[in-house]
Amino acid sequence: CAVITAINNMLIDLMAAMSHKDWLSRRQRQKQGIERAHILGKYRGKQADQERHQKVLYYREVKKLSIRETAEATGYSTSQVCRIQAYHRDKLDFKSISNK
Repeated sequence: CAVITAINNMLIDLMAAMSHKDWLSRRQRQKQGIERAHILGKYRGKQADQERHQKVLYYREVKKLSIRETAEATGYSTSQVCRIQAYHRDKLDFKSISNK
């Protein structure tokens, strides 16, 4: 019984090592692909959801909701609401948002 347990544990360790090696290999290939895309100028990363950003700005500037209320209404965290506001502070004219 002890021999079978030892063999099972050894097989589990072997499978874990193989899985980890495969994971590292996939990470390396992904990194190479991203670097290649950067060089070619094709990599843009995750793009912001502009519609949700507009909602945040609308709730904050037009409806005058608090940061917490805006976060609950849009599904963002309070810190993300603050980041969105800071990002758009100099880029948008808030008057144009109120016309929607």
